[in-house]
Amino acid sequence: MDGVLVNNSSYCTAIQQTVELVLWNKFKTRKTIRIEYIEVIKGITGFNNDWDTSFALIRLLEDGVRVEKFRGEVKQITPEVRMTKEYQKVKDVFQGMYLGDTLFRQIYKYSSPLKLKRGLISQETLLIDLTILKKLASKYRLGIATSRPRFEALYAVNNLKLNPEYISKDFLIAKEDVTREKPYPDPLLKAKQKMKVNNPIYVGDTINDVIAAKAAKMKCIFVGKQKLGNFQIRQSNQLLEVLYE
Repeated sequence: MDGVLVNNSSYCTAIQQTVELVLWNKFKTRKTIRIEYIEVIKGITGFNNDWDTSFALIRLLEDGVRVEKFRGEVKQITPEVRMTKEYQKVKDVFQGMYLGDTLFRQIYKYSSPLKLKRGLISQETLLIDLTILKKLASKYRLGIATSRPRFEALYAVNNLKLNPEYISKDFLIAKEDVTREKPYPDPLLKAKQKMKVNNPIYVGDTINDVIAAKAAKMKCIFVGKQKLGNFQIRQSNQLLEVLYE
């Protein structure tokens, strides 16, 4: 979904602002979080989740680790860590940034720590031209396998008017639908099962997407500059060029 179908700059901004705010609140340290920091963490297997990425960055930066040493020093976020109060506080700040207070309260039944009227989720836009998406939908059955929580994924699908003309919400596999997130193949296999297809192709933009597709025995189209996956394109609007070859 993010980085392929939907512009995920809102998520990057939420990571940046969350890390900066937590570091300021804990240490009164003003630290500018560069996109490079996020890209390094996202390029490490196991960091598909933006809450995990935010938490990992906070740990690294509060320990004074420089960006060139992130790969060697970063610690994977375990289920036990996700249960801690420290992690929950970071998650709440992130969700407050991303959702805004109204949506936050609607989901979690308590108030956001930030009290923002509108969250970054309202700024999301499509990465793929609707005419191209319409051509894809006319020829292929389209689905989504995402690590977004279901509410956020459905919000984007409905807000961007993708359901039901282009992608049915019945073919949307979200965080709650599987036990394990990417890079495990579980979300992709679940999507394949729901869509009742024999030879699906997965489109992704991170190393975790590529690993998940390989584990699911699916071909992968990678969107980005790196030479990953079975096919590479620079932007989602080039999908037709690959699929119709």
